[in-house]
Amino acid sequence: MLQAFNNLFEALHAENIIFCNWKGHYAVDRHLKGEGDLDLFIPMRFKKIFEQISKDQGFKRVISYQSNHDYIEHYFSLDQDSNLFVHIHVYFKFITGEHASKNYDLPLENYVLKNIDISNLLPKISNVGQHTIFLIRHYLKIGSIYGYFQYWREIEKYDNEWNSFNHDISYESILELGLSNNELDAMNQTYETKSLFYNLLLSIKLKRKLKHFRRRAYFEHQIYIINNLITRVLNKFFLQKQKILIPGTVIAICGLDGSGKSSIVSALKEQFSVHFCSKVFHLGRPASNLYTILFNSFVSIYSFLKKFKLAKKETQQDFFSKNISLVYAMRSVLLAYDRKVQSNKAYSLSRKGYIVICDRYPGLENGKMDSPRIPLDESRGSLYQSCYQYEQNLYRSIKPANFIFQLSVPLEVAIKRNNLREKFGKETEEELKERFLLNSDVKFLGKNYCVLDASPPFQTVLQKITRELWFSKDWN
Repeated sequence: MLQAFNNLFEALHAENIIFCNWKGHYAVDRHLKGEGDLDLFIPMRFKKIFEQISKDQGFKRVISYQSNHDYIEHYFSLDQDSNLFVHIHVYFKFITGEHASKNYDLPLENYVLKNIDISNLLPKISNVGQHTIFLIRHYLKIGSIYGYFQYWREIEKYDNEWNSFNHDISYESILELGLSNNELDAMNQTYETKSLFYNLLLSIKLKRKLKHFRRRAYFEHQIYIINNLITRVLNKFFLQKQKILIPGTVIAICGLDGSGKSSIVSALKEQFSVHFCSKVFHLGRPASNLYTILFNSFVSIYSFLKKFKLAKKETQQDFFSKNISLVYAMRSVLLAYDRKVQSNKAYSLSRKGYIVICDRYPGLENGKMDSPRIPLDESRGSLYQSCYQYEQNLYRSIKPANFIFQLSVPLEVAIKRNNLREKFGKETEEELKERFLLNSDVKFLGKNYCVLDASPPFQTVLQKITRELWFSKDWN
């Protein structure tokens, strides 16, 4: 069992919270090692205190874009020892039925509470309870073409679940559902026959018997299924959204050349995108928008020529000399505008539950990295003064990132790493030295600021950033 689960279960026991694993029993050992999602039942009366305990233990609530149901919630946490994300699927009521619609709200709480085995840290349902709930779920999942197709897609999982049970049992009646032990015996025998016809027939019969526990009437249910199917198809082939965090956040990885920021950004994107909606923005070289694309195209050609040394790169001395052209000033304004637009997009996505990872982020100190580039010069004309003021206003209007992780390495480490990079037009050793001198005390726009030594091995730095971010009290 991973420590993240161990800590959560101990905290729940300490507060006398009733909970148990109520399905997926055959794979529970794998789930506790971080594979798949662990299904828990927690009575509705404990929901608020569970939310607080889970938050204190580092679990964050997420929403499934294509399958979201009342009384069922997803929570993720980061296990610090393994650096794996763990997933629990919490049911506050017994919402079940066809895989996509889960159209039944069954009053099974009393039955389950009578059949909980609390001999382990993770309580589970007794053997007879596991059988009974499995059969009820089975017959509510099939019974329609769409429902059976979804069930058939995961048939191996259900077979493994059934085969893991001890079948030497005697069923008990469930008064709340009006199901007798004889009816449960009949369901057991029909399931064992593996007859599609008799299983479907019994499914229709059970659904009629439990119709009072449906969450949606027939036609409403069919409309829900159609809408859900469209959502799933669109998501699978076009949107490809993962879980949506509540709330999302904007983080930025900053640092001088050779600090490893681009590698960290790529690794974070790969790590988070497995489970969560995530997006990367490059605010050092932001994408052009409708208003800047034409001018930026000419600038790109100019910059390309510069990399062939046909033009001299701007240096620290160039900035402080104040001898910059109007073209350079206008280009700086457009760059500021592109950064403003990209930062707005980043925050817009974070409000929708995305983890937005920014490669670099703006600052406010004139002449520093990713900061205003037009020096104050009152002797210049009105157009220059307008460019200066507009650039200043744009940078000041950029919303700070929720989290800034500024990577720091000694100059000799940066030079060594830069020499190993395969990048066209990369900085020379002299240029790196000059940038280090200019940007040694640079600061970027961030609400929560963390300066990290990026000299240790890459995985060490990555894990530290992931943990600092995930367990921050300022992400809630």
